[in-house]
Amino acid sequence: MRMWQAYRSRRYLLRITVVMTFLLITVLAAASLALQYNAERNAIRMQQEANRKLMGQIRINLGYLSGVFNNLAISFYMDPNIVPLLNLRSPDEMLMIRSMNSLKQAYLSSSFLHSILIYNGFDDRTYEVGKLGLNKSDSAMNGQLLLLLKNGEQLPRMRLIPMNFSGKAQSVDFFSLVMYQNFNTVNTGNESALVVNIKPEWLEENLRSFSDFARPDQSGLYILDEHGDVLLSSNQQPLPRQSEMKRVLMAKTAAGTEAIGTYSGKLGGDTEFIVTYLNMKDTNWKIVSVQPYEAVLGHIREMRDTFISVIIGILLLALGLSAIVAHKLYKPIERMIGAIGIKPEEGGSYGSARKDELSAVAGVFSLMVQELRRASTEQDKQRHIIKSYYLRTLISNSTSWSATEFEENIKLNGLQIDPSGPFRLILIKVDDYLEFVRRTNHTERQLFYFAISNIAEEIMRPSKYLCEMAEMRSDQLALLISSAGGDVDEVELEPLLQNIQEVIYSFYKLSLTLTVSEPCDSYKKITEQYTAAIQYSSYRLVIGPQAIITKKRINRILRHPEYRFPEEAEKKLGESLRANNLPAMQSALAPIISYLSHCQYDHILQGILNLVDIFKLAVKDINKNRIVPLDVDLSSLNHQVMEKETLTDVGRLFDQLCEEIHHKLDQPGNGRNKALMDAIKEIIEDNYKQPSLSLQGIASMLNMTPAYIGRMFKLSEYASVSEYLNTVRLQHAQAYLEMKNISIKQIMEHVGYVNESTFFKLFKKSFGVTPKEYRLKKKLE
Repeated sequence: MRMWQAYRSRRYLLRITVVMTFLLITVLAAASLALQYNAERNAIRMQQEANRKLMGQIRINLGYLSGVFNNLAISFYMDPNIVPLLNLRSPDEMLMIRSMNSLKQAYLSSSFLHSILIYNGFDDRTYEVGKLGLNKSDSAMNGQLLLLLKNGEQLPRMRLIPMNFSGKAQSVDFFSLVMYQNFNTVNTGNESALVVNIKPEWLEENLRSFSDFARPDQSGLYILDEHGDVLLSSNQQPLPRQSEMKRVLMAKTAAGTEAIGTYSGKLGGDTEFIVTYLNMKDTNWKIVSVQPYEAVLGHIREMRDTFISVIIGILLLALGLSAIVAHKLYKPIERMIGAIGIKPEEGGSYGSARKDELSAVAGVFSLMVQELRRASTEQDKQRHIIKSYYLRTLISNSTSWSATEFEENIKLNGLQIDPSGPFRLILIKVDDYLEFVRRTNHTERQLFYFAISNIAEEIMRPSKYLCEMAEMRSDQLALLISSAGGDVDEVELEPLLQNIQEVIYSFYKLSLTLTVSEPCDSYKKITEQYTAAIQYSSYRLVIGPQAIITKKRINRILRHPEYRFPEEAEKKLGESLRANNLPAMQSALAPIISYLSHCQYDHILQGILNLVDIFKLAVKDINKNRIVPLDVDLSSLNHQVMEKETLTDVGRLFDQLCEEIHHKLDQPGNGRNKALMDAIKEIIEDNYKQPSLSLQGIASMLNMTPAYIGRMFKLSEYASVSEYLNTVRLQHAQAYLEMKNISIKQIMEHVGYVNESTFFKLFKKSFGVTPKEYRLKKKLE
């Protein structure tokens, strides 16, 4: 019990012991199984090889005996004393006696002869000696054998033919060798023949001499005919699984093919057999050896029991050895647990999750690592904040630092800057910044800026330049570059900056505009160059997005003379707006935008605002001459144009505004037409009760022709004036039917109808029921 408690409190020790024991058992079991498997496989292979040799010896013996029998039959056939019995018609008595004596002597000379039969076809007479003779045991078979000889098809010549006239299963009365007088294959019915019959015992004894099996009651040698039926066996036992055996043998051997083969299987039963077969070419017999697996593997299976006993003994020894080795291995772990101060809880577990010792140690170590990482991350964060603060201070207010402070801050914060200079500052801005802000949150933007900083520094640092990145404002980053012992060449920088733009765009689909300041030798001029870079970056409005802006590139714009807005283009634009001439609007707008692209930034903004005023003044003048004001909202135009980052975008915005104004002025339903439609509807609403109200009356009130009013109303409302009048009258009739308890005739007159059938017809067409049915339906509801 104490040992169990000790192991419960030392789960890892218990695990070591169990694992080592399991490994030992696994190794022993695997080795035993492998040894058993190899032993069985080798035993089977050796037995199959022995069976093959046995079959080879049987084939030699049978071949030899078959040759002896053939030679004996030929000697009988050629004996001059026996030939007269075959060939002569009615031989004389003395010749016949002499021939029969010779035949008897021949029979008695061989112990394995069953009988000899001679058939004389000329006299249709038989001469027999041996067991087929008169008053002998098998004399009754004489007639059956004679019938086979007289059959139309001859028996096989010079081949052992099994004869079973008694009808016993797995039995042969004798084997016959037949020699006919001539070589025709068809029997004429009177052809003489010599038949030598061999006792079956010689073959049975031969089989028994080879059938030395471990289990003779379940094993044996069998002779099968060409159809797979048993002729003889060594143990007088039936062939196991005979039908299945016949099927397999017929599949594996072909008639007339001499071969030795081996196969194994259960043959449709529960017992597995090893089967070796010999296919005899001259007789078409099959010699089959059948042995059960258990008979072959009996000694191997006995050895398996010995293995199991040995394994059990080794297992007991392994348990003790595992316990000793496990305690030795556990000593360092026990000392470590004691040093950490971890103690098992009640029940032997370490913690609520029933952990083992190493899991508890790993848990403590994991907590320590987490605390260290948290402290390290916090320290890195603070270091990065301090580094960013000093870097922003250097860029935005470099004059406030002394040379000593400058060098100390570089060392303390690990800034990748050469204090001796020279310096250049690269201002990085995200193009289409407002859209960028709309589709990202603050955290995502910080991640993008972090990626831009890392990529820019990775691209710049392999070169000769040192660099540091700082986030100056929410919409811009500043890259401070320095080079020890050399100039920060603008030509060398440009491919690196283009690489930064391409990599950022390929990974994040962000377009960047980079502005390069002029070089400066002293760190105190960094702020001055930063201010200049901000000024240069505003010319993205002219150059466009994803550009690299340098002073050289915008120098021509900076030297531009005093700003003068093109008065002629301004006049043409205002006139084309008032005349609603879209091509003229676009033609007047293009040179203004082109002129602004050559002006300084402040003058560009002034010119854009002048354009806004031109559009507002033109729309105001257009609305003075309209019944209904032009539906164009220009209240936010100032804000819209100031949001655009390039002059191309500004020009596109003004083009769209021109198209909108043109479309609103040009569409049929605007302005005067809308006012006309409202006037017609108002007249109908005020006078629908009058039966005389019609298109002609409305045209007269408006001093216009009925045809014009009808066409304009149909074009605008997709209905004729009379259809609209009927709709208004029927809607009022519907309201009267629902709310007022007056007669239908009175309602008809109230809404301007004088013909009752017309009123009913129009009402039913619109609402699907007559006025009376409609009122009843509403009351029921």
